Amino acid sequence: MKKEAFSDTISSLLYILSALVITLGLSFMISSWLIQRNLGDIIHFFLASSFGSTDNFLRMLTRTTPLLITTLGLIIAFNSGMWNIGGEGQIIIGVIVSTGICLFLDLPPNSSIFLAFLTSFLVSGVYAAFAGFLKAKWNVNEVAITMMQNFIVIALLQWLIDDPWNWGVGLYPRTDMIPIGTRLPFIYHPLNLTFFVGITLVILIHYMLNRTILGYELQAIGSNIKAAFSQGINTSRLITISMLISGGVCGLAGSSLVLGEYFRAQAGITSNYGFYAIAAALIADNKPMLAPIASLLISIICEGVLGLAALGLPHRLGQVIIGLIYIVIIFPKAMRWFRRSV
Repeated sequence: MKKEAFSDTISSLLYILSALVITLGLSFMISSWLIQRNLGDIIHFFLASSFGSTDNFLRMLTRTTPLLITTLGLIIAFNSGMWNIGGEGQIIIGVIVSTGICLFLDLPPNSSIFLAFLTSFLVSGVYAAFAGFLKAKWNVNEVAITMMQNFIVIALLQWLIDDPWNWGVGLYPRTDMIPIGTRLPFIYHPLNLTFFVGITLVILIHYMLNRTILGYELQAIGSNIKAAFSQGINTSRLITISMLISGGVCGLAGSSLVLGEYFRAQAGITSNYGFYAIAAALIADNKPMLAPIASLLISIICEGVLGLAALGLPHRLGQVIIGLIYIVIIFPKAMRWFRRSV
């Protein structure tokens, strides 16, 4: 079994790398043609955005951290056969909860940090578990529910930063900065301690899915829910639990953004990590140990496209390139996983 698992992991990794090389090569050639620059310049600016300096490399790792945490959250749901598309909204709940606790509760700094992480996990988890409950009880499509939940909390955050929590200073809506004592320290600016939170979660979630009864049961219902039910597994309860844990972990990504990077709530704080994490989870083949690599690759792509903008590549075309890369890498895996889960 261990040999098969190792071989499967290596195959997934080789697939990721080969697909990435092919699609990036095509993207570089298209970009070179569009902006009339030689291929060498395109590759240089793309890679320099992530590896051109220590600061660029650390910024890329900083971007990777919340993306990795969200990816791990979605991997839990995907392994149980649930399509949690609500990662974006669950991150925002973590942002709202963490900002509210740090700004408005007069607690010691360490207590505020602990309570922010804990409450974000619980509130985001319960919010996601609602979709799991509807799926388990009445077979309501979780894709539709979690997608609608995104819009609800996006609107809630916008209202909070526009009105009751608005700082009143600056060109865009945002809250006041959280107290200095509640800000997590930097490992080396701009990379902060939440990077280690993400790495720790990789180990914990890998262990949970592969070394515990709960993880076995979650993967059992993800592989064949009818067979799992026939073996006496309470599938309804596990569907709800999987969404609870999945949403909770995504909420931790929101806490990491507030406590470790922005130190406030503001418009666009999630940077679409909730949607990028869907791609990362599928690229990683729903394996927690591959999540760091998948998240890192997506961060490199995002930073690289920003670098190409300096050469004159329109921002929207950059987004098209990202979309094309995702389609080529993800589509075969998504179809295979979808056929297995229905």
